[in-house]
Amino acid sequence: MNYEGWRELIFGQAEDLAPTDVEFSDGSVDAVTTTNFDYIDQALADPEIHQRYSPEQIGIGLQLIYSNCCSNLCFCYVQAGDDDRRVQGIRQMKLLYRNYFDRYCTQPVNNVGNDFEGWLGYNCYMLWDFFVLYPGNASPAMTAAGLEVMADALTRTNDNSLVSALHGLGHWSLEVPEATTIIMQWQRRPTTTNPEVLQYAAQAATGCIQ
Repeated sequence: MNYEGWRELIFGQAEDLAPTDVEFSDGSVDAVTTTNFDYIDQALADPEIHQRYSPEQIGIGLQLIYSNCCSNLCFCYVQAGDDDRRVQGIRQMKLLYRNYFDRYCTQPVNNVGNDFEGWLGYNCYMLWDFFVLYPGNASPAMTAAGLEVMADALTRTNDNSLVSALHGLGHWSLEVPEATTIIMQWQRRPTTTNPEVLQYAAQAATGCIQ
């Protein structure tokens, strides 16, 4: 299957279909292969996705890629290719924040964890909860790449992206001290004045978050 066909199957689902209800008749679509890993990388940088599909469809597509409850695609990040290829793919996730979360997740953050909107908002907030990458199953280089993605997200000014990164760093901080360091560095020069996000950062730095 070429990239365009894969893209249509991932992002062209009906807007009212729950991602967990999506079934792929062709097992190759969500197989853990370097080809699918390459397609994921391509999708994160693909401007046509924003023209062809609605935000609801894009949210479903991102759930299919990143939630292990919806497909096997997320396992590409920990199983496909060699360590260098996985690090490359993890770093590419910076575009998930820049091209997707910053663009679509614009609802004001007034109550962290309870005010996200649609599948895109859910994916943004919960990414590092349901994503398969975590320090316990990653090489040191992969862990460093994950931290790099979250640190890069903290350079954004979108409150939803900030909360997403803080959420992930808070979980990782219990196993990786560098995660706490990244949070504390951001706290010294935060990229938002939203008190809800600043309070969440203080909570994340302790590792005690929802």
